[in-house]
Amino acid sequence: MDASGALHYQSEFSSAAEMTSEGIGDALRFARQRAKLSIADVAAATKISTEYLEAIESMDRAALPQRAYALGFVRCYANHLGLNAEEMVAGFKAQFYDDVSPLGDLSPRPAPAWVDFRLPKGTGVVLIIACALGLATWYGLRAPSQNVAAVPPVPEALADWANSKDLSNVPDISITYVTLDDS
Repeated sequence: MDASGALHYQSEFSSAAEMTSEGIGDALRFARQRAKLSIADVAAATKISTEYLEAIESMDRAALPQRAYALGFVRCYANHLGLNAEEMVAGFKAQFYDDVSPLGDLSPRPAPAWVDFRLPKGTGVVLIIACALGLATWYGLRAPSQNVAAVPPVPEALADWANSKDLSNVPDISITYVTLDDS
């Protein structure tokens, strides 16, 4: 890498305090252009995405990641271009992070809409009743082959007795058992 242009540009800024809000991004952009490097070249060498490098050069705070990552990216970018990394990081901190706590923005934020979603009162009861009705309907509409009579029909020998009004005299029925012989 030819960093002579970057080193020459560094001497124009004696300290980070002298850099304006656009000075740090301009300094990095100018050093990169003097070294005849494209954003893609720097991204490939430093493994920093081109979106982040462009955000650093344009001083776009919204497009940058969390504080620690952004400062590391500025340090790596400045080192790659041959600039004084500590001054660049100090200037970057002064621009973006002096008004923010080191832990980031801890102010409460509204919950996303999907977290605040609530069902109307009584929805649970309606769901339980609907499930009970669905289960009862399913049980009632099952296939007839599944509704096998639990009590077998009355044998023919007892049919006359079962249909009569006098059920006290039970007829004698002889039952023949059939056994299967294995031999």
